[in-house]
Amino acid sequence: MNASYYARALFALIEESPKKAATYLHNLDGVLKSRGHQKLLPKIFSEFQKLQMAKERSEKYQQESPEQERTRTLLELYRKLTKTA
Repeated sequence: MNASYYARALFALIEESPKKAATYLHNLDGVLKSRGHQKLLPKIFSEFQKLQMAKERSEKYQQESPEQERTRTLLELYRKLTKTA
């Protein structure tokens, strides 16, 4: 459970400010050492990768293809035609 919390926090921080990613990783290492959670690092990394993949998939599916745009336009026109008829 702790690994997913660390991964989500790291992911949110890096999303806000990608330029500071190295600083965040260094700070995470220090926090893990101070709390004795260094053994969680591989789990944190895998959870972080899962979050990244989920974000990439979400962005990919949110993009509208030309066929989807055409279908949406045709449906809007059809609704207008049937509404007026």
